[in-house]
Amino acid sequence: MRKHRVLLCSCLEYLAFYLCRYNLPPVLPVLIAHFNVTHGEIGTLASMGFVSYAIILLPAGFLGDAFGSQKVVTLGAIVSVISNILFSYASSFPTALAFQFLNGLGQGMAWGPLTRLISDRYPKENIELVMSILLVPPNIGPTLAYTVSSYLATNYDWRAAFLYPPAALLVLTGLFWLLIKNQPSHLSGKEDEHISIKERFSLVLSNRNLWFIALAYSCYMYISRCLLIWLPTYLVEETHLSPFSASILGGLATLSGIGPMFIGARLANMKTKGRNNLIIALSFALTIPVIWMLPRIADATQILTLFSMVFAFLNLGGSLYFSYSPVFLSKEVVGTASGFIDSLAYVGSFLGIILTGLIFDAYLSYDPVFILLTIIAGAGMIISSLIKKAAI
Repeated sequence: MRKHRVLLCSCLEYLAFYLCRYNLPPVLPVLIAHFNVTHGEIGTLASMGFVSYAIILLPAGFLGDAFGSQKVVTLGAIVSVISNILFSYASSFPTALAFQFLNGLGQGMAWGPLTRLISDRYPKENIELVMSILLVPPNIGPTLAYTVSSYLATNYDWRAAFLYPPAALLVLTGLFWLLIKNQPSHLSGKEDEHISIKERFSLVLSNRNLWFIALAYSCYMYISRCLLIWLPTYLVEETHLSPFSASILGGLATLSGIGPMFIGARLANMKTKGRNNLIIALSFALTIPVIWMLPRIADATQILTLFSMVFAFLNLGGSLYFSYSPVFLSKEVVGTASGFIDSLAYVGSFLGIILTGLIFDAYLSYDPVFILLTIIAGAGMIISSLIKKAAI
């Protein structure tokens, strides 16, 4: 029961992080007018947090391995709370960029340490299912964040979307600290003292499979985060929905990925015999024809249906990227490995978000964006096929 309590607390804490990570996309249409900026510039703002997120992931994973996951997660939550509050008082576009960069640093301190916290307590034979559960917050988090943020922005002011969600993160972080700090296993990092910093990074960076996993996950994140961040704005501009309706409906579209994520984990556990990359490759292959259809559809209902299909197909392999680390590597470096995988992935996120804005400014159309997304999906399918079998 102790390990299940840790898993539940980790899921709730990570869900609270998402309230302060995805409260920005619903107000992007408002911020374009507020700061008088272009789509390319607002894309830079939306991607700024992912830049710092990618920078901090590997160090955060290492710190979680060395000093204790709960300490790093708690520090990240405090940084995110402060940066969100500061963003609500941003008086210029440059200061808004700076505060989003700071928020990304705090947000990036959660994932790697949390995967280490969980891998300490569950056997590797069940890791696909456990990681699927831990990945539920990333699937419902945007929906919840979009709903809360758009409601606050509509009924109060856009600044309210960055003042109230931090309160929820602060409260849940306090509970997380109290419930996790006395749990057995991996409290002080003493069990890892025999592994030097150089050895730790060498184990991770010299693993060829991890590079392929990280690159494939980067393709996954390029597609999913590009669509996720720009979906409310796309719906407002292409279907003339209100920002509130676009945010709510866009957030609901992401929920389609929860079921397939567990299906993919189950198939990998029972059918692939360690070849989890087959499921990942399939997930990319299924998205290609759907993405190709998107620019040819104008009806809001059909657009949302296709977006839901993309999120569902992508998440068929969503939990499998992080199931490899506890198998290929020792538990002492799982947090570092997860941070490495996620750091490359968020390079993909950054590129997907900022390039979308720049491409729209260049062509005044989203059509070229979808062409590039199909190419990225094809690259992900090819790269994932290079991942070797995991000897579970």
